[in-house]
Formats: sequence, C-alpha cells, structure tokens
Amino acid sequence: MANRVCPHCGKTVPAGEVLALSDGMVCPNCHTRIEVTSDGRMPAVWVGLAAGWLVYWLTRNSGGPLGAVLPELYAVLAFGIVSPIILAFSAPLELAPEAPAADAAGASSHGASHGSGHH
Repeated sequence: MANRVCPHCGKTVPAGEVLALSDGMVCPNCHTRIEVTSDGRMPAVWVGLAAGWLVYWLTRNSGGPLGAVLPELYAVLAFGIVSPIILAFSAPLELAPEAPAADAAGASSHGASHGSGHH
C-alpha cells in the first residue's frame, strides 16, 4: 500500500481513486495532477493475464450448451478482477504531464484555416 504515495506531497492516495482514475487524477491532499506509472501497470497486466489463462485452462473442458463460451467468459472475468486488485496494491504514482490547453489549440488551428485567404 505504500506505493500509492503522491510524488509531490508524500501522502497516501486512496486506492479507489487510483483504480478509477489511473490515467490521470488530482491528489486529494495537494491537488497536483498525478497518474499511475507505465511500469506499475505492467505487473498487474501480466498477473491478470496469467490468472485468465489459468482459469481458462481449468474450465476448458466444460460441458453443456455453453461449454464453448464459458471458459472464455471466466477468463475475461478473472483478468478483470485480478488486474485491478494487483494494481491497487502495487500502483506507483508519478507526476502527470501537463494537459495542453484546449482553448489555445482551438484558437490557433481556427486562425490558420481562415488565414489562408482563399474564400
């Protein structure tokens, strides 16, 4: 749980916010924009894939009318459950890159398209 520490203020960020907003969130303590590191996501993905494969392998010989579909469904569910759990316990945070201002980008592209003079 110590990995969920804001790199700016050093205080712990709630696990729910890390899981729900891993691509970009605001620290509830210092209001700095942070995100989960790419290196922190990879172990969660690999453990989730391993769990999905294991569940698929254990249920691959299911019988019945849904026997061909259920192993794949169970594998997807296992991945979707295990990956966030691993991410909640091992999510190192970093400062997020500054988001570009939408107004400045819209104004510059608008001026460039109408400044060509061929109306």
